[in-house]
Amino acid sequence: MIFSSHFPFWHLLCNGVGVLALVVPAFALEPRTWISLDGRTIDAELIKVEGDIVELKNKENTILKLPKLSLSFGDLDYIAEFAPEEKKNPFAKPAAKAKLPNPAKEMKFVSKNVKKDVGEIKLGAVSFRVAEAPRFKILYSKGVDPGDTAELAERLWHDTAFFHSTFAAKFKSHRHAIILAEADVDFPEVGEWYAELLNAAGNTKQAAAITEVWKKTSASSVGLPADMAEANGLLTEATVIRLAGRSGKTPGGDTGKGVWGSFRTHVIAGDLMGIAAGGVAGFAKDGQFMIFTGHSYFKEIDLTGASATGIFNKDTAKKTTASGGYDTGRNWAGELKSRIRKKDVKPNLSALFGSSIDDAKADDLALAYSFSRFLQSTPERHTAYSKLLQRIDTSNQVPDLDAFAKIFGLENAAALETAWLDYVNSGDFR
Repeated sequence: MIFSSHFPFWHLLCNGVGVLALVVPAFALEPRTWISLDGRTIDAELIKVEGDIVELKNKENTILKLPKLSLSFGDLDYIAEFAPEEKKNPFAKPAAKAKLPNPAKEMKFVSKNVKKDVGEIKLGAVSFRVAEAPRFKILYSKGVDPGDTAELAERLWHDTAFFHSTFAAKFKSHRHAIILAEADVDFPEVGEWYAELLNAAGNTKQAAAITEVWKKTSASSVGLPADMAEANGLLTEATVIRLAGRSGKTPGGDTGKGVWGSFRTHVIAGDLMGIAAGGVAGFAKDGQFMIFTGHSYFKEIDLTGASATGIFNKDTAKKTTASGGYDTGRNWAGELKSRIRKKDVKPNLSALFGSSIDDAKADDLALAYSFSRFLQSTPERHTAYSKLLQRIDTSNQVPDLDAFAKIFGLENAAALETAWLDYVNSGDFR
């Protein structure tokens, strides 16, 4: 079981066929970035949509034809706005139930796009080697191979960008730093460096908290000095992950080897979602746990089939995720359904909304996981989920449950809770 402390806000966590219709935009459209399921990004303008084919023109005036279903959800929303479909043929066969794509797994990763040992960046007393990927810089300790983590990060970036249209623009010309620090020396040194930065900036309370818990955790988000970030083309927030020590021992089993490491998936997916949502104000705690923690567990379990991430209470540092079926990622849905049937768990959306990472128990984690899975269970819900993140990005807080429900086309919080529990009790949640 691995424990971590990360996220921008403070908390701890260890063919149906129809008639083809030609649609041409009524006015000239500006070029934009299009994202395909296989991982390509294309700067081009929309020319027309003909049936299931989207025609684009890139800056070299080359015409590109792409299958509509290969484009991201943001692209499909754009097409729906600027090239709406004509009235459907009433004699056409009904469309089959839409199947959600899996961008993280379906993208074509090009390993030669990762360049290792391209320089060094020093954090305090530690010099880290640098590997560059298209959207990330991996800072890594001696003896650590950054290749698998670079691939994982790129796949998770593509997954986030595919479903959330405003995410890619947050990177612009900057990369996100992921620091792979060996456990025995480098990880503690990074903690000391960050605490010193916080103290120097007058954030003494946060510095003291970092000093107290750093040695117990296996991941964290740290803020990079603005001049360092700008000089290296980085976003100002970086992800730190503790890997195997030079002694050969690991703090929780993550050596950095293998693309689909469950703990690294949890941490990186969570931090990318934090970037997508733009962070949440410190005073606005309600809803953070059920959205962000739930998302991290959803991606960890959905993509890796396991859960190796534990959460501890920041006051006691005691584990809260040591119960039966919850230890095995693929069993979470079945275990939760069983506990609900036995009335050992009584799901309540208001209680979940007010829950905190600080005192979360295993059932709370499973409920947050189930809610996140529900929010991302259909294309329509995915589209609403993206709008939710845009709302959070604008207001720096999760909207209240009635407003939340309306984003998803539901009347109020009670209707949202009913829809969630109907999903949990259905065969789709498994």
